[in-house]
Amino acid sequence: MSDDFPNWKREAAAALSQRRAKVLAERRAEDEAHKLKMRRFDDELTEISITARTMELPVPWLEAALKANVSPTTASFESVGLPSPSPSRKPFKDRALELLQDAYPAPLKAAQIQARIEKEHGSKYHDKTAGMSLYRLSKDGSVRREGKDLWFFVPEDQRNKENPGSGSEPDDPGLL
Repeated sequence: MSDDFPNWKREAAAALSQRRAKVLAERRAEDEAHKLKMRRFDDELTEISITARTMELPVPWLEAALKANVSPTTASFESVGLPSPSPSRKPFKDRALELLQDAYPAPLKAAQIQARIEKEHGSKYHDKTAGMSLYRLSKDGSVRREGKDLWFFVPEDQRNKENPGSGSEPDDPGLL
């Protein structure tokens, strides 16, 4: 550095350089630890695949990987045509409420909600799942239905606390 800089600037520059070197060293160590951890996962996956193959076990991921001519160890669920597992999958009812909340003030049809959740979850639900879930949500006042198939989110401050589920229209009396 040039002699034109005051001492405090040289000291600040040196401190920042040391800090940077420390962060880079920590990052390199983390990268190495991550690589080692991933290597252990890969080794375990290889062992699992070899065991399943040796024992000729009927596991879908192995069969799909062999059929697709990819390594069972490194194959992703999608690459072998299987749905990816979702450990943090929200319950249908909660996700339906979120979709209506996101669409608010516009309505959604039960079929639209069901199709989107089935696509997100990668699984098929019974045809009545969306309608029944929305009906239950309407009983606590979280949603309301207009007409035959339009469902609306009801904001907290607009919900009828004394009589949940009652909207502008009385409940359907059903068959009498």
